[in-house]
Amino acid sequence: MSLLLLGPTDDYLHKVMAVAPSVIVLTETNRLTPWQRMAPCEIHLADFDDLPGLLFRAIAIDASTPLRAVLSFTELGTVPAAIIGRVLDIAAPSLNVSLVSRNKLLTREALRRHGLTKVAFFERRTSASDTRLHNEGDGTLVVKPVDGTGSRDVQRVEPGATVTLAANRRYIVETWVPGEEFSCETFSINGVHHLLAVTEKRLGGVSGLVELGHLVDPESPGLSENQRDYIDRCLDVIGLTDGPGHLEFKVDGEAIEIIECHNRPGGDRIWNLVEIATGFDMITAHARLLLGETMQVTLARRGCAAIGYFDFPAGTIQSIHLPENSAEYIHWLEMNLAPGDRIEDMTDSFHRHGGIIVSAPNRHLLEERLNLEIDHIQVIAAP
Repeated sequence: MSLLLLGPTDDYLHKVMAVAPSVIVLTETNRLTPWQRMAPCEIHLADFDDLPGLLFRAIAIDASTPLRAVLSFTELGTVPAAIIGRVLDIAAPSLNVSLVSRNKLLTREALRRHGLTKVAFFERRTSASDTRLHNEGDGTLVVKPVDGTGSRDVQRVEPGATVTLAANRRYIVETWVPGEEFSCETFSINGVHHLLAVTEKRLGGVSGLVELGHLVDPESPGLSENQRDYIDRCLDVIGLTDGPGHLEFKVDGEAIEIIECHNRPGGDRIWNLVEIATGFDMITAHARLLLGETMQVTLARRGCAAIGYFDFPAGTIQSIHLPENSAEYIHWLEMNLAPGDRIEDMTDSFHRHGGIIVSAPNRHLLEERLNLEIDHIQVIAAP
């Protein structure tokens, strides 16, 4: 029997194929990569926004090759995977958890019902003729699409300011949460939540809310016992009992407040940082768990890891120079620019043009290596 994998990147597909006896990919045309076209597994195409068509395709696949489980590690695939699992009655992430996690309004409502958030919030629906939001209060607001991803269309609204939103969309408007922003990766087995790592964030871009980098240092102080208990209670509230969790939160002294909560690994290759620093592979672990294997969470301290995304000034690329030799501590390097390309100001994660992952035995050397490698990358652009 096969595992159905929805919308994977090449990394996810490589990992799942290494542990699953048979893998079938169901993805969208724009997500299909050159390597996936040649991969030794079945590839099927569908539109994830067309739920009836997606279900029809999944049912046809199951009729031809019986499926044992369905899984997705990508934001847009979590709910479709859960629905397919419910329809075919096969192992899959929980539908309720997937729906609550995917919808920022449902997440905040679930936290409020259990007294786990102090954030004031409301829903704002725009129309073709009503797209402006004015902050009439005396506190800063944050507005973001209910189903948004990658910091797209997220705006900070100061008192007295007015912003323009996209037409015909649902937004959640929240009071600004003070403190330093972090995320954490968890892995749950039968309702027991294991904290894998706390990730430090570097933010920037036009809004100051775009994630430009992440750092995992197992030697950092991490969370207090009360903060750790708060994370566990949030996972319980959204109903997560098995598999990976990704929670974004702010810490201000002992105070902690959830920003978002997801039943998937963190984006931006945070799973890669966790694996480098702790030895725990949350991607293959989730696949193996769904396939019925007995799983344990064992963490090793292997040093620190960080990812830095390139943030170049706006302009037209004149030339690019990358180092010819790659150091052994570089785990990933990607440049998605070429001479003649136009760089715009960074407004969300989709405006990033590549990045680099490095590791080191300690934090000081890690930051030194990251800065050194980024300095070696030369991109010349004209305004």
